[in-house]
Amino acid sequence: MEFILFIVCVCLFAISAVSLWKYMSLKHNIRHFSNELEKLKDSDYRQPVKVTDFDKDLAELAVKVNEHTDIQRQLGVEYEEKKKQLGTVISGISHDFRTPLTASLGYLQMIEKSSELSDKNAEYLAIAIQKNRYLKELSDEFFELTKIENSKKELQLEEVNISNILTEAVLEQHSWIAEKGISTDFDITDGIVIQADVHFLTRILNNLMSNAQKYTADSFGVTLKHDNDRVTLCVSNTLADSTSLNIDRVFEPFYRMDARTAGGSGLGLYVVKLLCDRLGWTVGAELNDDVFSVTILI
Repeated sequence: MEFILFIVCVCLFAISAVSLWKYMSLKHNIRHFSNELEKLKDSDYRQPVKVTDFDKDLAELAVKVNEHTDIQRQLGVEYEEKKKQLGTVISGISHDFRTPLTASLGYLQMIEKSSELSDKNAEYLAIAIQKNRYLKELSDEFFELTKIENSKKELQLEEVNISNILTEAVLEQHSWIAEKGISTDFDITDGIVIQADVHFLTRILNNLMSNAQKYTADSFGVTLKHDNDRVTLCVSNTLADSTSLNIDRVFEPFYRMDARTAGGSGLGLYVVKLLCDRLGWTVGAELNDDVFSVTILI
């Protein structure tokens, strides 16, 4: 009887030991599997998921994950290719669209200068010129955007005096500021030098100024500071109706504060975000009462 109990105890011990071993092995494989899945987040990681023992279920799971990963990678490659093709098509259409638009705008302006139109026809002509200019602006924006999105060209980084470039960009806004009677608050620290692509920087500033021109109600401000090895650029303006602005969407493509009345394509701040990302800068937007501001940390 004692011998039987001894055998039973030995068997139970053996079963417990095997179960514990399998449990520990399973835990080890799950941790290993989790680490392998984490590595797959990196688009450049190409190693298949592997398991360290011969558990059938884990092996089958690894096979399924690898198959799924291969499919997703292929879809990603196809998506990028289609995106590139679409960008090329849009760029081509925009380019072809710009030429007749420029010509037609020239002819309309010649008619406008002829002074041989009735008051009503002159009004219709002014509307046609306005719409033509808007279409040309759209085609220019699309053409530039597709070039930026599809460009794999290395950044042409160089030392630039952002204080001088920003001051020049602000001075170019004098005409519309004076015409609308806008109050201004400019605080630009002199002599700030940064590493930047001049073309990208100029486009960012032009888009910020253009956005301010479209939406400023009565006050426009620009500040440039250098603190703790960080350069901060802020462009702000008051809004006539801040309730129509969705601050969470201002960097989305084609978003406009009021699509029914606002001019432009809705791509200006989207391009600002795109270029800042390329340069490694951080850009954000805030709305305090009726003051809208875009801040860039360089």
